Formats: sequence, structure tokens, C-alpha cells
Amino acid sequence: MVMLIIMTLGSAAFLVSALNSSSVQIERDKKTADALAQAKNALIGYAASVALTPAGTKRPGDLPCPDINNDGSADTPCNGNALGRLPWKTLGLPDFRDSSGERLWYAVSANFKNSPRTATLNSDTLGSISVFAKDGNLSYDGGATGTGVIAVLIAPGAVLQRTDKITPQDRSSVGSNNPVNYLDIALGQDNASFTDGLSTDGLIQGIIKDSNQRVILNDQLLVITQENIMRAIQKRVAAEVKQCLNEYASDPQNNGRLPWSSRVRDTGTPPSYSDRSGYLFGRIPDSPFKKTCEDSGGGGCDQPAQSGGMWNNWRGNCNIASLSGWWLNWKEMTFYALADAYKPVDPITAAAVNACSTTGACLSVNPPSATTDKKFAVIVAGKMLPGQSRSTNIEKGTFSNYLEAPNPVPPYSATPVNPTSFSQGVTSATFNDAVSFQ
Repeated sequence: MVMLIIMTLGSAAFLVSALNSSSVQIERDKKTADALAQAKNALIGYAASVALTPAGTKRPGDLPCPDINNDGSADTPCNGNALGRLPWKTLGLPDFRDSSGERLWYAVSANFKNSPRTATLNSDTLGSISVFAKDGNLSYDGGATGTGVIAVLIAPGAVLQRTDKITPQDRSSVGSNNPVNYLDIALGQDNASFTDGLSTDGLIQGIIKDSNQRVILNDQLLVITQENIMRAIQKRVAAEVKQCLNEYASDPQNNGRLPWSSRVRDTGTPPSYSDRSGYLFGRIPDSPFKKTCEDSGGGGCDQPAQSGGMWNNWRGNCNIASLSGWWLNWKEMTFYALADAYKPVDPITAAAVNACSTTGACLSVNPPSATTDKKFAVIVAGKMLPGQSRSTNIEKGTFSNYLEAPNPVPPYSATPVNPTSFSQGVTSATFNDAVSFQ
């Protein structure tokens, strides 16, 4: 009986110890996961809220370079493979740590880092970092298939001995900025060194053990994919265009009215972005808005010093006014629908107030509702979906290569096609348009 009691008490003590250990590990994992998730949200927010200027030198979607000297600030330029600690001060974050008390590390794709910038960043720009699962299989291909990730956050975990070293990682002041002292190596992938744009060399997810059940890689990864970040960037672009349209309409000389759109043409001619009389649906026009000015009674409408009529240019500090910089990357992706009630007219003093009360005079965007009460809608196309192509001038002049139903995808017509119903929709495998409206 005594032995039975002793055995029972021992078993109970073992069970309590195991439960306590498990509870501690759960809390540690939760702390790491929370830090990674908050950092991911901050990076997405940073990319979508970059301070833009009319000159267009900064881009929606820019991500900061890593911190390579452990002072919390991004270090630019980050040439080559950009890897370092998360620049928490640059992002306006607290000093996040993982469950081992270590700062987070961070890698950013060459296509999205803000210094040096690549030539193009828009909906079709893909991530270029490969990521491997803990079994060594490729999860995201930054090379041939173009399914790489845009950025990777890494919680380095506790000190261990890398399989390519004979001593444990040195995290003293001497080794504090060397990634090999924080990031690990396993199954042919070294998290301290990756090659941007290569299918066979990337970052690998832990935890990984060797045949003796010894942990050889304890890095915890959280990725930012194109799907994670691009919707927010599209919405930012749409918001910039919306601001410009509202500012234009509010100028007294325009009497609440808006410029014609440019025609989307399905021909071999390079796409034109000039405004076109009668076109209520197309791309955002380049200035000068010659036809808008002329159709509202103006003269000298292709000159800076026009006479009368609606303005032939954007007003104030519109961030799409410059025909250079970031807007050049997005103008092909951005479409604009104008309500008939707010189109250019002569004289421009014709009333626009309460014009949406007239049947068919305004647009609907559903959701939020099928009510025709919108002055305009801005649609920013997402990345190419299966069946879409944007390589040739003919393809660039085809609505269906950018927009998806339930948004209108009319065929080419030599005369204006002016739909009045649009949709914000929910992002899916068959729909990725971002819509803003007024």
C-alpha cells in the first residue's frame, strides 16, 4: 500500500511538472507569435501609408531596409540580399522581442525595398524570396514560378550550435550584428544568408531536429505575401486618385464637375491617356485635360494659360499630377468612372447639385448599396489572374485583362461605353479589384 501511494504521488508530480512545462511553452510560443503578427501588420501599414509627393519619388508599397547595426533604425541603401533586424524605430513600433528576449530579424524582397528602388512597383510586382517548410520542401518560390514572398519576419529563438560551427552562437557585443549568431542552418538552407530571386536558396521554417532529436534550427518565420499586402497598397493608390478628383471638383472654376476619362483602346497603338469627349469610363487622364476644357467653353486648352472653361490640370498638391515617379507604375492599373451628372458641360454653371436624383445620372457601387448616388468610382486592378495578360499594347487596351466581374469588362468599342454599376467585391481567386468612390 505504501509503495502504491508513493508511485501515485510520483506520477502526479510528474504529470503536474509536464503540464507546467507545457503551459510555459505555450505562453512562450504565444509571445513570439504575437510579436511576429504585430510586426507584420506594421510593415503592411507602412507600405500602404508611405508619404507621397507630387514629384513621385516615394512609392506606395515601399518597405524599409533592415537594421544592420541594432539601433532600431533602417540602414540604407540595402543593396543585394536585404537581411537584418526589424527596424522597429523606423516603423514606430515598441522594441518587440521573441520569447527568448531577442529582437526580431527581417528580410525584404528586392522588388519592394525602398533603397535602392527597382523600376516598377504595382499590382503585378511579385515577391522574390524563397521560403522552405521544415521538411525542406519549397513553400514559396522566389525564382522560376514567381510565387516568392515580399518579406520575412524571423524570431531567432535561444542560442544553439549551428551545424556548420563547433561553438555555440556568440550573442555578445562582439557578435551581436552577425546573423550567424542568431539565425540557423538546416537541410541545405541557411537563414543567415539567402539569395534573392533564387528557387534553391531561401529561408527555412523551424523547429527542426536532427536524428538524435537535438534542435538544430529554432527560427520561427512569418511571411508577407503579395496577397497579404497588395490589397492595402491598391486602396492607397485609389485613395490618392480620389483625393485628386475631389480637390479638382471643389475648385470654384469647375463647379463640382470632373474631367472626362481617357479611352481604353483595343488596338496596336500604344495606350493613350488623353481625356476624350463623351468617355465616362476609362483610365485616369493625363493633363492637360484638353477636351474637358474645350467642352466646358474654354480656350487655349492645351496651354498652361488657358482661358475659361474647366481647369485643364489637377489642382493643389495632387500626388498623381506628375507624369513621372510612382504614378507611372500605376496609371495602367487604374480606371475611372464618372457619373453623367458631373461630366464637363458648357456652360459650366449648369447645376450639379442634387443631380443624382435624376434616374441614370449617377453610379452605384454595390456593396455598399445598389443606390445610384455616386459621383465617381476609382478601380485599381490587382495582379494578373489566370486568363489575363498585359504584355502587348492590344492586351493593355482590353478591360478584361485588368478588371473582373461583377465590375464591367466591356469589349472594345470605337464609341464610348459608359457603365454605371460597379462592385467592391471580396478578394478571391477570381476577383481582386480595389474600388474607391465618392
